[in-house]
Amino acid sequence: MTQPQHSIYSWPGMEPLETLELHVLARAYRAAWRSIHAGDPMGWHVIDSLHVMIVFGTRPVPGPATHFSKD
Repeated sequence: MTQPQHSIYSWPGMEPLETLELHVLARAYRAAWRSIHAGDPMGWHVIDSLHVMIVFGTRPVPGPATHFSKD
């Protein structure tokens, strides 16, 4: 199985964020999600305390049909 793509944005400003630390966070988030839910995260996932949104899958920005998970 291939790893889904992810994009990271500031929340709620929606500016793209491209730091190594946030990409490491996204990979750790994915690993934790898989261990709990036995599948890959999809759609957008907000981590309020960090003001960050991680979008998993092929959608570049969140849309109305995406999955929303709020930490």
